[in-house]
Amino acid sequence: MKKLFLGSVALVALGLGAPAAFAADRAVPAYAPPPPPVPVYTWSGCYAGANAGTSTGRSTQTTVANSILTGNGLGSAPAPLGVPRAGVVIAPVPAGSSIAGDLNLSGFIGGFQGGCNYQMGMWVVGAEVDGMATNKEGQNFEVGLVPFLGNGRANWVSQTQERWLVTARGKLGISGWGWFGDKSMVYVTGGAAWAKIDTSEFLVGVQTGTGHQESNTRTGWTLGGGSEYALGYGWSIKGEYLYVKFDDYTTFTQPPFGGAGLNIAPRSTKLSDNIFRAGMNYKFW
Repeated sequence: MKKLFLGSVALVALGLGAPAAFAADRAVPAYAPPPPPVPVYTWSGCYAGANAGTSTGRSTQTTVANSILTGNGLGSAPAPLGVPRAGVVIAPVPAGSSIAGDLNLSGFIGGFQGGCNYQMGMWVVGAEVDGMATNKEGQNFEVGLVPFLGNGRANWVSQTQERWLVTARGKLGISGWGWFGDKSMVYVTGGAAWAKIDTSEFLVGVQTGTGHQESNTRTGWTLGGGSEYALGYGWSIKGEYLYVKFDDYTTFTQPPFGGAGLNIAPRSTKLSDNIFRAGMNYKFW
């Protein structure tokens, strides 16, 4: 009986000691820290890039209170638009009369931009300056003046051309909110604009003898918006719309005018732009 009891105790002791021995022989796994979080993209920094697109616009040219006909083709003195004269003025032309209706401008626009952004949470504030060349132009026949100046006026053309455009704008954007990922940003932008604008007039077929052109650098304002997506390695792509409006100004104030022509001078010119463009930026800092 005693031997049976001692055997049972030995078996129990062996059973209790075996797991401990196995545990001592098994290696303890090394601690594996959790993977680091995926880095969040930041729009903070400065960049430079290029853009290209299309530009449309609307221009009007109108008479002013002191507009005159600069000559009648026979070397006679200028004729006031408000004073009828045989063979030149049929009826007075009121100040503010449209010379050639709407001049619908269109053309290519492209150039370079640079700026800096600073991100605070989901908000991005920034500033950008760009400079672009454009071949945008629009022209129309002066048929609106036929009731005042006779049928021959329908062969005259007025034209507005834009040569270059510069803007300096602030920007307010949002990124990493809602369904916008941290690499996507949508923004509004606005500021000041400057452009070189050419105004011209000529008689079809005899441009050399009748034409006159004046260039003016004008100031205006711009407002628009766009979206930008970060590709990685500092590169991003964007799409943008800008509306640009220039102040009204008086031109055709610098003689000599077309020697054999009947140019209307001075005149008031208005111009507004609609710009649709795409671009690419590189964030270098």
